[in-house]
Amino acid sequence: MLRDNVLVKIEKKDDAESMGGILLAKSSTGKPAPTMGEVVKVGPGRYAMNGSFMEMDVEAGDMIRFRDLSGNTVEIDDQEYSVVRMNEILAKF
Repeated sequence: MLRDNVLVKIEKKDDAESMGGILLAKSSTGKPAPTMGEVVKVGPGRYAMNGSFMEMDVEAGDMIRFRDLSGNTVEIDDQEYSVVRMNEILAKF
């Protein structure tokens, strides 16, 4: 990972299906994009405006919640991940 980016594993949800058996697109179900997941990989951090190095507050294995519509979704080996910046993380637990 680069700088202050975090790779988050998103829990895969089953596709929505209508009562007639038709698969529905994610955008038509009205469900929001996932905003929680498990940290898989963490970048080293970034430099602040004053030149000091800011380390990351999360580590691999942490569960986090991040802002709605933040990050970039990627799929690796049929698993959904999101690349989120550290400043978009709201909580860890």
